[in-house]
Amino acid sequence: MKQLMLVSRLCLLVLSAWLITGCGGGSDSGTPPPPPVVNTQPNPFSFTAQSAVDPEAIVTSNSITVSGINAAASISIQNGEYSVNNGDFTTAAATVNNAAQIRVRHQAASQYTTSQTTTLTIGGISANFVSTTRNQPASGNETPPQAAIVFPWTQSKTSAGTITVRGTASSRDGISALIVNGVAADVQSQSVAAQRVSTQSISSQDNDESDEEEFEWTADVEIEPYSNVEIVVSVEDQSGNRDDEAATVQTSTLQAPLYIAFDAEHDRLIGIMDNRDVVAIELTDFSYQTLAVVGEPTQFSLDPDGSRLLYSRYVGTTLYLFALNLASGEFSTLQTYEPQLDEGTQVTAVHTRLDATNQLVYVLLRLAEADADYATDMLYRVDLADESIRLLSQSSLDDTPFLPLFEIVWHNESLLGLSQNGKLIEVERVTGDRHELLSLDNSPFKLAAGTDHNELYVAGFKNILKVNLSGLETTVLSEETPSLEHPTAQVSDMTMLDENTLLVADSSFEVVLQVNTETGDRSALVSSGIGSGRGLLSPQYLTFTDNSDILYVLDDGQNAAESLFAIDLTTGNRSQLSEINRPFNTYPSGLYYHDDNDALLVGLSDAIWSASLADGSLSVISDSETGNGVDIGTLAGGDFDTSTGTLYMAQFALENGVLLIDVSTGERSLLEFDGSAGQAGIITGLNDTALDVDNQQLFIASQSQSAIYRLDLETLETELLLDQCQNSIGQNILDIDVSGIQKIRFDANKQRLLILASQLASYDLENQECRIIGQSPEYYNALPLENGTFLTTSQGALKQLDPTTQKQVIISK
Repeated sequence: MKQLMLVSRLCLLVLSAWLITGCGGGSDSGTPPPPPVVNTQPNPFSFTAQSAVDPEAIVTSNSITVSGINAAASISIQNGEYSVNNGDFTTAAATVNNAAQIRVRHQAASQYTTSQTTTLTIGGISANFVSTTRNQPASGNETPPQAAIVFPWTQSKTSAGTITVRGTASSRDGISALIVNGVAADVQSQSVAAQRVSTQSISSQDNDESDEEEFEWTADVEIEPYSNVEIVVSVEDQSGNRDDEAATVQTSTLQAPLYIAFDAEHDRLIGIMDNRDVVAIELTDFSYQTLAVVGEPTQFSLDPDGSRLLYSRYVGTTLYLFALNLASGEFSTLQTYEPQLDEGTQVTAVHTRLDATNQLVYVLLRLAEADADYATDMLYRVDLADESIRLLSQSSLDDTPFLPLFEIVWHNESLLGLSQNGKLIEVERVTGDRHELLSLDNSPFKLAAGTDHNELYVAGFKNILKVNLSGLETTVLSEETPSLEHPTAQVSDMTMLDENTLLVADSSFEVVLQVNTETGDRSALVSSGIGSGRGLLSPQYLTFTDNSDILYVLDDGQNAAESLFAIDLTTGNRSQLSEINRPFNTYPSGLYYHDDNDALLVGLSDAIWSASLADGSLSVISDSETGNGVDIGTLAGGDFDTSTGTLYMAQFALENGVLLIDVSTGERSLLEFDGSAGQAGIITGLNDTALDVDNQQLFIASQSQSAIYRLDLETLETELLLDQCQNSIGQNILDIDVSGIQKIRFDANKQRLLILASQLASYDLENQECRIIGQSPEYYNALPLENGTFLTTSQGALKQLDPTTQKQVIISK
């Protein structure tokens, strides 16, 4: 049976590699530039004009980010007010720093079709914000036009920057203006009436207004970083009828940092993001402020007074110790040093820990030596008082006991570290001698100093431990279990919030957890995800029932149990329906809705299960011990004929045949066919099937032959359907040496075959054309929706893909 720990095989492999190669802080080319001269003139900036606003309305601009300065710059405004970092609006002249977020506002003109202009000046650079009032309404038709948003989803997470919002509209009197968050949309009349699609429903809605004209529209909207944004569509027709909230959706760019430290002096969390931003997160309202941008994400230390951040980088052949002034955003170089490394040795990670009392900084270099099976290290001590640096300690490939370090922490006048074989190590701060204190059995990889001088916290794959340093005793604080709503997979950093709260940053689930140090209870403090409930790991298959607002997902637990999730598409909330504990080497092979039994058919590589939607109860339909007939073998993928209750399952080892399973009896039989269309008259290496019931044909994918065949279910004859599908750089994604066919799905509505081969492709059966409709090489599965978009899955997330714009948003994670 599988181990009951919620970590993926991938993460175990990543840890093994990480122990050698580390993460972050690696070497790169070039050297940092010399300190810049004082510059208070920012880069040019601009505000997006807003049209069709109501007369005398208060109109607020988009936010701009001050960039290009390294000292405070003057700021002033004419005919309006401005706000800095979401503060109060003001007309008073002042100064602003680099990375400040600025908005302006004014009262719109009192007359129709009239503009109002506000001018903001920063460091001598000016920009105008212009609003224009709407047209005067005409008499006659008083029915406002309608609009709907197709993309993005009702609630979503996205990255900052430009998002292309796409939708539909209808009107009896044309469209004079369609505005999305102040941006005028590109509106196109449809030659054929389009389906009008609700933002929360997958089904189309009937349109009884035969005299209405249908439109499609797109608008490129700027989404600010680290914010919650409501996307609002305002639409107006030629008669002046309008609806200022014709459609709305919510999107968020809030993200969790990779590396963290609590600034007790200012009651805020300082973090370094995956995109290299240094941010301050206010814990009262969880607002973000971008303070600076570092060269790469890396672990850091914070001065106790919260004034500066210390971190190290290895660039070229030089080790740098930097300080970032958190108030001004200015960087300074505290120390440079060129370590003497053997030829072929690479620096794979750099860790920085501060001893504030003694004004010492400890810098750990993780080293990968040529042809070595494990990493070594060099530990340096930097004296901030006399600006000296020396090699304090280092490990070698011949170390006995096995003491190379990959993590260090300064705690109660002691420098503690973790060795690769799970030992807690103390390093003498003067001599650099290393002593083993304790052997840890939770596969440890991160340390945090407790507020109590005798407490230390250790995160590992199995649990989070509390260590009593005086007695060298360990207790399990919080254990990883399959039912845990907030598991960890790859802890990137830990710090104390207060004496009762440990903060844990996890780079895999992209979350900062708060863990109660007395009870071990976990909750999310900051998350890059969306929706509540236990997170997805590797969502492989998805299907709908008759309720189109609920999506069912089969999640590959990898070295833990496979899980069935029900996802509410209106909220992104996840609830676990069932868990299937199977041997470690099993994997999912399909998920299908069986309406006769109101159950899900769950395909694994060694069995077919039934999961009741009423209570989640499980029963085996067919495996090596259940159901008669031919050997079940290893199931790779398949499709379900709801009319006959028959599964058509692919087996990689079969030649010229697919396995049929009667789901009512579990009986298995072999459907043999003519394989003359295959290579040397044999079709084998099958890994998926897709059924076209109306035309009595079965599409079969051969991963090993890099081809898709069509099987006539009446004559049992086959023909080669497809063996070429080119991506944008001319690669044949069906070729197993490029990507290879992973899954196929028949879309009856559009008479096309959807192909998953890392990228998402569509093969038009009538025109015999294959094209890439999802360019990102990350897809596990894809489900087409009637509004033309797709639900897709990738590592840890359910997303919506708009193939028209190639944009994606996360709708559950």
